[in-house]
Amino acid sequence: MVLFDSVTFIGVVMKGKVKYIKYPVIFLCFLLYILSECMLSGQSTGYAEKSSKKREGYRYEALPVKNRDASQSKSIEMNIDYADSQTIFTMKSISDKEVEYITIELDADGNFASGAKNVTRSSGKSKFEGSMWKKQKTVYAKRRSGRGQKTREFDLPENKSLAVDGSLLLLLRSFPFDQNREWKLFLIDFSLRSVSGIVRQAGVETIRVKAGEFECYRMEVIIHAFVFRPKITYWITKMEPHFLVKHRGKIGPFTKTYITQLVSID
Repeated sequence: MVLFDSVTFIGVVMKGKVKYIKYPVIFLCFLLYILSECMLSGQSTGYAEKSSKKREGYRYEALPVKNRDASQSKSIEMNIDYADSQTIFTMKSISDKEVEYITIELDADGNFASGAKNVTRSSGKSKFEGSMWKKQKTVYAKRRSGRGQKTREFDLPENKSLAVDGSLLLLLRSFPFDQNREWKLFLIDFSLRSVSGIVRQAGVETIRVKAGEFECYRMEVIIHAFVFRPKITYWITKMEPHFLVKHRGKIGPFTKTYITQLVSID
């Protein structure tokens, strides 16, 4: 409708049938320009907001409990990226001997979808490659170490929550805090091993680390491995988004016991 009126209006001017029309035309053009700029600005802003992602970034240091040698330390970077349809967790662990990189993807409901792990020696040579993906009630896993390659399938139990390496940290965020409850877990790692366990809240403590002082939930994970019952302790903040402040326990099936502490928040 605006376009039709404008064309008619300009035609009248061209024929010279209307006098003193110069300034109204300029004003109309200026008004249309302002409106178009506002519309384009609104479209670009909406697109930016829709396509933007939220990121959490944390840095940690980990030392073996029984050996404080700096050569045994690990520097750990964790990032959590949120999009409309998925959450991506990445963890990079650096030591003198190797670099370990883990990526976990969760679906829109926060459930494990897929993951990958790569370990590279300090020389740059690949040491380990692993991947996992979930289809309905089954997790498929593959690993390659040296010249060997193995695959395995895991049928997921009905009454246990699935956790794959770093995804446990995100799973703990939805724990029913302060309700005296326990969760049953089914844990899988990239070495193609699975164990059962339980997670429970063991109290509230104030924890001081290099990044500052935080009031934390003390969360304990008890692993049911043969005749052993190793315990892993996580201190996560009471305030949302319940990020990790401190950790004590093994960081792999055959590793030493480490203490990991938050150094900084990006």
